[in-house]
Amino acid sequence: MKQNFLEAGRVRNTHALRGEVKFECWLDGEKPLSGISHLYLNKTAENPLKVLSARRQGDVFLVLFEGVDTVEKAGLLKGKTLFVSREEADPKGDKVYFADLLGLPLVEEETGETYGVIREVTSRGASELFLVLLPDGREVYFPAVKEFIVKMDAELGVFVHAPKGIFD
Repeated sequence: MKQNFLEAGRVRNTHALRGEVKFECWLDGEKPLSGISHLYLNKTAENPLKVLSARRQGDVFLVLFEGVDTVEKAGLLKGKTLFVSREEADPKGDKVYFADLLGLPLVEEETGETYGVIREVTSRGASELFLVLLPDGREVYFPAVKEFIVKMDAELGVFVHAPKGIFD
């Protein structure tokens, strides 16, 4: 089901003395923070952090927030996961995010068989994996790659062509 607020990333550390932070961005796209005016400390509209600037440096973004103008203030954000409103992350409303899929069924496209429920999405290097809770209580990792995924629907679930033997 669609979430109103999505995890945007995590503040890794401070940068320099004027309050910038090193932000590990989890949003996709070539310029993932472009058009994002606020990030939040929780999944509500409380505690907005107005983004004054964001620029890429290596594998992180250097982000400056309004009111965070010293290294000490920036240090208070270290290790925090920040959230973005769906409206800002996806103005057209046409994207399905992994967070939307939690709790939804993983379904075989051809037969309609439900394998289980997606409990978690994790990254293990080359691709993301769905942790699927099977009806018998076992948990199985399913590779979230385009070769196996037919369709992701934030209301109905993830429809796949599962490789033979993965759920045996």
